[in-house]
Amino acid sequence: MSKEEIARRAISFCRVFDIKQTRRKNKQFDRVLEKMVEYGITIDPIDDKEWFSATGDYTIGHFDPSTLTISIPNRVYTNASKGERDALFIVLHEIGHLMLAHKAVLHHSNIPAQQNEDAEWQADLFAEMILNHMGFNMHQLSFDFYM
Repeated sequence: MSKEEIARRAISFCRVFDIKQTRRKNKQFDRVLEKMVEYGITIDPIDDKEWFSATGDYTIGHFDPSTLTISIPNRVYTNASKGERDALFIVLHEIGHLMLAHKAVLHHSNIPAQQNEDAEWQADLFAEMILNHMGFNMHQLSFDFYM
């Protein structure tokens, strides 16, 4: 999928969920998470200890296309609701998988996949575009405190 198509879908998502450009420090995202249910999308915050037990913290989010469910550790949900950038990136990355219609498939070819064919790269770009739209600087150094 091209950058242009990802951008089009990110802009559409912002329009539907009324995500506006802002310079405010307090970027509450809880209303967006709550509105997801209106579209049949489930955000499932899992108890942090339960998440660690199930995943070993090797993953920080999961999107199930068959049930339209995004599962994340509770700490990520809480911080994303408050507008914390790194937590928002995780949630928006998983939403990106949904909005970009990703399915769980393996690459079957003798030729390596191109970057624009990589579902993880696409979901990252989707999340970055929305965070930029929200007024976050995505070019600053970030440490992964969620792993």
